[in-house]
Amino acid sequence: MTRIFKLFIPLFSLIISFYHVNCQTDNYYFYQAHEAWEGSLSFGVNSFHGDVNDNSNKIFPATPFQASFYKNRHFVLGGYFGKRLTPFWTVAFEFKLAHVSGAHKNHNLAFISFWNNELMISTTLDILSMCNLNTNWSVYPKIGVGLYGYKTKLWNTIDGSMMNNYPMDPYHYTFGLPFSIGAGYRILPELRIYFETGFTWVAGDALDGQIDSRRNFEAVWNTMIGVSYQFDFPPVNAKANPRSNTANDALKDDGVTKKYKKMRWKSNLGTGKPRYSKSSSMKKH
Repeated sequence: MTRIFKLFIPLFSLIISFYHVNCQTDNYYFYQAHEAWEGSLSFGVNSFHGDVNDNSNKIFPATPFQASFYKNRHFVLGGYFGKRLTPFWTVAFEFKLAHVSGAHKNHNLAFISFWNNELMISTTLDILSMCNLNTNWSVYPKIGVGLYGYKTKLWNTIDGSMMNNYPMDPYHYTFGLPFSIGAGYRILPELRIYFETGFTWVAGDALDGQIDSRRNFEAVWNTMIGVSYQFDFPPVNAKANPRSNTANDALKDDGVTKKYKKMRWKSNLGTGKPRYSKSSSMKKH
């Protein structure tokens, strides 16, 4: 946990420095309540870091050229629904759903957790937008807080005997802290694709069913690719956009235009020539 806070301190110092430098620029304004909402769906894979794992708690345990890199990875379904408060700051409710597993060949242990779920409140800060760069790209850190639910089975790989089945209830929920970095590209004004990678730290030491005081760090690493769609809700009332009524009133047809066209057609305005009357009195005059 101490390592996580050491990572956050320089990150937030960098964000604060950007704010003081650019606080007078055009990107520092808030959207209205009905504007800039987002929905997203993402897919990816995960890996476990903890006691029952051959990676020895390393953040980058292997490379794609090693066989262990592809073991105990599972498909992840995720997404979020949230709001952009400013052009660079987004707050969202986020979820992930996936199996998690791991094995330790030296200890002859293996575990699996079925349908683990994350329910988080997350926030992102787009660094490029904070720097007022006119680009469709975005680069951002993401941090959140919420609940992580799991149900784990731990067994001996030699004889197959069950060593732990935790919890006995359907699911055990504990505190979770996700942190990731991402990059995105806006294809259309309302459509964006993105890539994210990072971990979710899980409180306690029971996610893998093995409690070891020497290794109390347990986390799930997720790598995701997704697409998000931005939209606006209709304003609740006229006060949400006071200029809308003025604009609409100005565009309303009050009948003057039609009367003008009719008078113009009957007068000399249409041709530029005087219209002569056929009556004898007018001719004499």
